Amino acid sequence: MTMTLTPVPPATPTAHRQAAAALARAEIRMFLRSPALGAGVAITAGLCTTWGWTAEPTWDMFTTNAGMAALVLTGVVWLLAHLAASRDHRHGAKEASSTLPATPERRTLALLALVPTAGVIGLVTFGIELIALLPSWPAGLFDPWNALVTVVLPMIGAAVGVAVGRWLPATAAGPLSLFAGTAVLAMMPVFGHAADALTWLLFPVVLVESSAPGLPRPTGWHFLYLFALVVLAVAGALLRHRRAVPALVVILALVPGTIAVQRQVDGRLPAGPATEAAVAALLAPAAQRCERHGRVSYCPLRGYDGWVPHWREAIEPVVRAVPAAAGELPEVRQGEGTATSASVGLRWSRRGGWAEDSRIGLRQEYVRALMGLPDRESGVLPEQNGGTSPAGEETLGRGPQCSGAGQLRTVVALYLVAQAAPDGSWLLGGDDRVEIGQMQFGAPERAAAAQLLDVPPQQVTAWLSDNWAAVRSPVAARALPFGIADLPGSTGGGEAACP
Repeated sequence: MTMTLTPVPPATPTAHRQAAAALARAEIRMFLRSPALGAGVAITAGLCTTWGWTAEPTWDMFTTNAGMAALVLTGVVWLLAHLAASRDHRHGAKEASSTLPATPERRTLALLALVPTAGVIGLVTFGIELIALLPSWPAGLFDPWNALVTVVLPMIGAAVGVAVGRWLPATAAGPLSLFAGTAVLAMMPVFGHAADALTWLLFPVVLVESSAPGLPRPTGWHFLYLFALVVLAVAGALLRHRRAVPALVVILALVPGTIAVQRQVDGRLPAGPATEAAVAALLAPAAQRCERHGRVSYCPLRGYDGWVPHWREAIEPVVRAVPAAAGELPEVRQGEGTATSASVGLRWSRRGGWAEDSRIGLRQEYVRALMGLPDRESGVLPEQNGGTSPAGEETLGRGPQCSGAGQLRTVVALYLVAQAAPDGSWLLGGDDRVEIGQMQFGAPERAAAAQLLDVPPQQVTAWLSDNWAAVRSPVAARALPFGIADLPGSTGGGEAACP
């Protein structure tokens, strides 16, 4: 019997690449088949959808919610990547894996294929979150750099998981490293004294919303900083096997990463007249795009055209009750207002009672402008109205209060708001349920408006048409129609009468 030995040619670089590619495909298949990954995607999409459930989405708000939810997916990917990288050291498998033709370095290279795969998973999750918004769609201006945070964060998780798994293959190292990373992230905003502090800028997600559509923000530099972290984590995994090239990559990644952080610091908008002027220019009437529907012009900012139907739904029940004798009606402007305009903000609620609250709020603001009453924030008359900040109403000081007790326009204003609501009687049945600018009123005015609700709407509109000039003036409510008794002329609070 003769044996023939055939020499096996040494593996070529092409064979090495093919083997690494085959191993990478196997790792990707196991990664995608993991039930934990599916659960992570579901939880991430569910959190983002839940956080934005009650508000009409804007791109700023949506990308912030999506980014914060992506941190959950990042944690899941971190653990799965660590489990994959430490597989050789579990259950006594190290000795068996050492006999395989795949070297540790080749296995690490194959494992790093999970990094772009995690980015694709992040992109798919982002798409699911967008679909979950339907039929709504984010308003405002789309910032692609801010949206890409949801892609790069899972990539960071995969790269760090592989790096930790190659250096610390113990099973407990994955959860412990994730806990340490979570603790660092949780403490970063705490150490920042303000939203533009360095620790806030280093936080993976941009948490501060833009105060005006189109206001420049260093989101591109923030993305570059996060991508530099991906490169650093990949280089950290490769340092387990080589030194020169990964070390050079670390140095090359630190340079743009440091520059990106510095540019974020330099790109902060300082508080002061220059920033206020920039915001005002982006909220000014010149930045608004008006469209007329019926008797009213609606002027949204760039990217907010889709909210006009919501504003119309709020305003048109009031407009139908206003007679043609009223002449030109106030505009609805998002941002800085003009004379006799009603201001609406960059936030709008949706679904059930939240949406109704937004509609009632806009109706109250519109009736205030219609009746020529003082502005809620500034205390000035509509003719002097310079508008309000749409993004931060709560930060504005209120104007001086005035009394509308006993005035005919107070009763009519309350009636116009209440008749447009599904349950107007409830609105007029208690204190602080209706606010008309800074005007103060009491139970007699609410009761008189409630009596008007019992009158057929056509009769009230006809009466308003005959008495519109008197209705808009600060005259006392004397000889009211439809059997409504005269009103007292003071609330007892000491406020001066509204002009």
